[in-house]
Amino acid sequence: MRLWLGLVFVALCLWELLFFENVLTQVEFLFETKSLFITAYYVFVTLFGFLSLTLLFFVRSRLLFALFTLFTLVSYLVDLTYKNINKMGFSLNDLSVAFAEADKFALDALRAYAEPLKEASLFVFLLFVLMLIVRAIVKKRAYLVSTKLVFGSFVFALLLSYSVIFKTTGATQTRPTSIKLLNTIIYSFANSLYYGEREVLKQMPKNLAEYKNIILIVDESIGGKYLSINGYEKETTPYLKSIEKKFVNLGIASSGANCSATSNLILMSGLQLQELPDKENSSLKKPTIFAYAKNAGFKTHYISGQGLGMHFQNHMSKYDLAQIDNFVQPKEAYHNGSMPEERVILETKKALKSSSKNFIFMVKHGSHFQWEQSYPQTEKYFVPTLNETEALKLSRKKEALNSYLNSVKYNVDLFFKEFLDEIAFDKMKNTLIIYTSDHGQSILEEGRTSTHCDSTNPPLTQGVVPLLLFSSADKSLEQYHFQKDIYSHYEIFPTIQKLMGYTKLNGKTLFEVDKNAKQVFVSGDIFGRVMLQRNSIGRE
Repeated sequence: MRLWLGLVFVALCLWELLFFENVLTQVEFLFETKSLFITAYYVFVTLFGFLSLTLLFFVRSRLLFALFTLFTLVSYLVDLTYKNINKMGFSLNDLSVAFAEADKFALDALRAYAEPLKEASLFVFLLFVLMLIVRAIVKKRAYLVSTKLVFGSFVFALLLSYSVIFKTTGATQTRPTSIKLLNTIIYSFANSLYYGEREVLKQMPKNLAEYKNIILIVDESIGGKYLSINGYEKETTPYLKSIEKKFVNLGIASSGANCSATSNLILMSGLQLQELPDKENSSLKKPTIFAYAKNAGFKTHYISGQGLGMHFQNHMSKYDLAQIDNFVQPKEAYHNGSMPEERVILETKKALKSSSKNFIFMVKHGSHFQWEQSYPQTEKYFVPTLNETEALKLSRKKEALNSYLNSVKYNVDLFFKEFLDEIAFDKMKNTLIIYTSDHGQSILEEGRTSTHCDSTNPPLTQGVVPLLLFSSADKSLEQYHFQKDIYSHYEIFPTIQKLMGYTKLNGKTLFEVDKNAKQVFVSGDIFGRVMLQRNSIGRE
């Protein structure tokens, strides 16, 4: 029996080392940066975890073995799939994204990442066969162990592993994979985010608002480098080029984060880079931009092309409705007609008919994957492209890029043509439009099929976004000496505060950014539950 215990133990260790080489990398890192004791403890915890899994092959209870088999296979399927996508594997950040977006974009994700999923499934099936073979041998030779002993060792291994995660605030993961995944889920629930009413805003503006209408448009997955008005070689924005004297192009900007929910939360809450990580969940507690707008006498509108009905997104909750006069998430919000995001445009046009001052926060559906499904086939200009349901593959980078460029041309360039015409912007007065995207987009870069939300060492294109300012003819922006390629999301909230008449601002505005300012976006968990990484897209 000892021989078989040893063989299974070694096989499990080798399996993990074969597919998750970062185990040895972690040991090396701890040895070089921490003490010998800490390194030894990490190795002990990891090896005991493998021992607890080994014993599960020998457990007397059939039910426990069946549950162990199912959970182990699911764990490896999840972690291997993510490793094939982002090279890092599954993390708390990925779990947060899944909780936030699975109900909306799960099918899109399965289609886009079908190839990594297939590869992972093949290895998991092989593991399943091997597990059954080992179990059959164990049963035949009657090498069975007490269920209480096996269950107790697994729980103890789980606690040991969790102690590492707890001590390092989620920064250090331990193996084996099934324990890692279970601990990630436990850690997420043990460190749940604040959910409740926001603080009441007592601050009032001291100056008159500079605009009657302020519209903040947050697009989805638009990489700033892919707009031809920013120098991209293919003509993705010919309409915007033709009207370039009617807006101010601030060039390449950095997003707040490389994930939709976190970037939108930064834009809504005014959270600043120096306040991260937000361990106190202040971005979920303090007043949002809607509260500032209300106190300044604006009617507030939230119009989204991503949600549906009363489904909340981007860390919003029912408590945010107290400061939003008009909450609209229309069904069939994008490219069902000739107009991009027709329902969003028409709802915005309707909102602007209000005689009061209006603050509109628009969230577009934009170029969310699948890219071939984010624009009509009649608007295909760059070929060859992916098929509508084709998965992202490293061998199909040219086709994937063309699909994305077609989506950008439709969802940015044609959108503005239709939007500005529909709201009759040329005839409007006292109106400002600020346009950006939640995050950029990496297209099969660095051997990854992930497009955004990578928590560790993401391709910098994930944080590169456009930033445009449209001001009505009676409110020229020429008085401001804007430069290009120095701005970030973190200046947008203070800018809107200032334009609404406030003097006490959350940070620097777009009007006062230093030419040597760093353009930084963050990746990972902004709430400090796991590592938060700062990524500079330009000068240091």
